[in-house]
Amino acid sequence: MNMCYDMVCRGEDWRRYMPGSNLIVVVDDDESVRLSTALLLEQTGHPVLTFASGDELLATQLPSQVGCVLLDMRMPGSNGLETMRALRQRRSSLNVVVLTGHGDIELAVEAMKLGAADFLQKPYSPARLIEAITNCSRKSSSAADRDMVAREARQKVALLSERQRAVLRGILRGKQSKIIAHELELSPRTVETYRAQLLSKLGVRATADAVRIALAAGLDDI
Repeated sequence: MNMCYDMVCRGEDWRRYMPGSNLIVVVDDDESVRLSTALLLEQTGHPVLTFASGDELLATQLPSQVGCVLLDMRMPGSNGLETMRALRQRRSSLNVVVLTGHGDIELAVEAMKLGAADFLQKPYSPARLIEAITNCSRKSSSAADRDMVAREARQKVALLSERQRAVLRGILRGKQSKIIAHELELSPRTVETYRAQLLSKLGVRATADAVRIALAAGLDDI
């Protein structure tokens, strides 16, 4: 197995880690990303396993104490979505954070529908990475907690005007502003104005955060 920076390659055995250890799995075909991510996570106290592809991940029997899987969406062989579908068919309970490039919102939305806990757009800050992993590892399966998150998201989306919700739906479909503008018979500048307004009303600064709220609110199904 071609793992370029994991515990096995470094002479350590991840099977020694006690149940409850927050083991993080990094799956990315970019060697520099795997290396830098593994170094960062180990510096924060996380044991790490890395894989160069989704196929390598699927071929490995992982320990039960995996806290989170960081899964790149665009890889040779089985891409991120195909890897997630395979995990789902196995009824895997792994918590996954997907890694996407700029403009890959549509992929991120599809991954969230498949059960991803979160997504990060590259390049992401170390602080945002740690936040996503912390939230992923603490992900609750409580129906009450999920209902609370959905209720809060719906309350936020209810603050948006009809036009702002329409723009957000376009973003959820991965459409560029000029395409959204054409569909809504608006100018691209007006769409960008609506985008800025909806971010402000939702209380977020990044489009990715608005997408998370919209998905929790079920906006993609409305």
